[in-house]
Amino acid sequence: MYRGVREFEQAVPPEALLGVVWDVRAYPEFVRGVKRVEVLEESERAAQARFTASMAGLEFEYVLEMSRDEREVRWQRVSGSFKDAGGRMTHLGGQRFRYENWLDPGFHVPDFAVRLVLDRNLPRLIHEFQVRAAAAARAGASRGRAPS
Repeated sequence: MYRGVREFEQAVPPEALLGVVWDVRAYPEFVRGVKRVEVLEESERAAQARFTASMAGLEFEYVLEMSRDEREVRWQRVSGSFKDAGGRMTHLGGQRFRYENWLDPGFHVPDFAVRLVLDRNLPRLIHEFQVRAAAAARAGASRGRAPS
């Protein structure tokens, strides 16, 4: 099992960042490597979606079950590529957040590849979420209401 954890600060309302993480339909627009997302089921606090993504020239398809509350968005693999995968974005209070992701591909992955994902791709993904959340917060403020 490979795990990546990063804590960071984001100067937007927590609901803006958590809303961006929750809005998986938009991922192909701003998350590098995500080619397609099909939402299979959705309610206010739970969803299931099929993702098609690529990394290092390989394409993966998997289904994630997601849930949310006022301080966290969680996801867990239910089928498809990988033996196990999951994660969460958690608001720690104030402007502090923690992003966690774990993955068991079901086969050995060389250490250099794991370091590449953890050292380069994880911070890039967090940055993509941050940029999108900042834009959502600005758009909500310009319309005179809080972002959703």
